Amino acid sequence: MKKVNAGFNKDKHQLLSELGSKLNLSFSSQLMLGNKLIALDDRNKILLVSEPVNELSQPFIVELNKVSAVSLVKSYGSIRPGELKNKGFEEFLKRFDLQFEYYDKNKTIALSFYDSEIDDLQDLPGLGKSAENWQLILSKMAAPNVKRKSENKGVLTLAL
Repeated sequence: MKKVNAGFNKDKHQLLSELGSKLNLSFSSQLMLGNKLIALDDRNKILLVSEPVNELSQPFIVELNKVSAVSLVKSYGSIRPGELKNKGFEEFLKRFDLQFEYYDKNKTIALSFYDSEIDDLQDLPGLGKSAENWQLILSKMAAPNVKRKSENKGVLTLAL
């Protein structure tokens, strides 16, 4: 069962602090999602994701200024005719990911918030709400910075 926890135990908090220091990051938001540590440096627009399985585990960084969109992606299993009469739609959900789409169209990263193989169905509402909150925050940071520049002739120029 995956637990969403904004607080960390001392060891994980120490690990996060050490990673932040090594990478010159200062975290404003943090989340423990199962065994993953997720931390946001909003000043530098960087999301750090670490899954400390062993000493060789390497964190990965999502540079939000290189991300064109952050979306929620739900993957469902097959639904046979009549099954929705006896089961809720959420019972067919296989995965719920936060997906980062880069300006470089060949690069996409998915960060799993729910996986039916690992997580309990009863945890889905909390995990879904947490994913929605992070998606909202991160998509605002990743969205192109649009600046308006007016010219003498009344032409509006958008600089991306």
